[in-house]
Amino acid sequence: MRDILSSLEHHKQLLTLFLGSVGGAFALWRWVIDQRWRRVQHAQSLVKDFLEKPTTEKALEILDVSDEPIDFKTPNGTETILITDDFLIGALSTFADKPKNTPQELIVRTIFDAFFEDLSIFQSHIDARLIKLKDIKPYLEYYIMELAGEGRCHASPKFGQQVAEYLNFFWYQRVLTMAKKIYRRFPEVKKPQAKRR
Repeated sequence: MRDILSSLEHHKQLLTLFLGSVGGAFALWRWVIDQRWRRVQHAQSLVKDFLEKPTTEKALEILDVSDEPIDFKTPNGTETILITDDFLIGALSTFADKPKNTPQELIVRTIFDAFFEDLSIFQSHIDARLIKLKDIKPYLEYYIMELAGEGRCHASPKFGQQVAEYLNFFWYQRVLTMAKKIYRRFPEVKKPQAKRR
C-alpha cells in the first residue's frame, strides 16, 4: 500500500499535467466550435440584411427575368422597363463603351451600383476572416451565375463579359474576386479600369 502511495506521489505532477492538458484541449476545442458558430451566425445575418434591401430585391428581380417588363418606382411615378440582355448590356456600359445612358438605363444602373456595393461587403468580411466563402456561397451562387451570363435567365456570354468589364471599370474588384471564387468560369476582363482621380 505504501508503495502505491509513493508511486502516486511520484506521478502526481505527471497526472496533474495530463489532466490539465486534457482540460485545456477540451476548452480549445469548445472555443473553436463557438467561433465557427459565431462566424456562421454573422454570415447569415449579413445575408439576411443583404436580401432585405430594396435595391437587392430589385436587382435580383432583374436577374430573375429575361424579355419581360418590370415596374420601377421613380420620383415621377412608375416606369415599366423591358429587361433583355441587350438592354442590360447597355445599362452596364462603361464610359469606354458609350458616353451616356438613357434614363431607363440609368434607373437599372443605379440599382446595380447599390447591389454591387452591397456584394462587395461580403468579400470585405471574407478578407477580414470574419466569414468564409462557404458560409455565403449557397445564397449567392445562382445570381453570380446569372451575372456571369451562364444562368437560366441570362445565358449570354456577351452579358457576362459586360458585367465583368463594368465591375472592373468602376472598381468593384471585391465583387469580381468573390464571383470568380464562387463561380470559376466568370469572364475575364478585357478592358482597362477607369483612372482614379
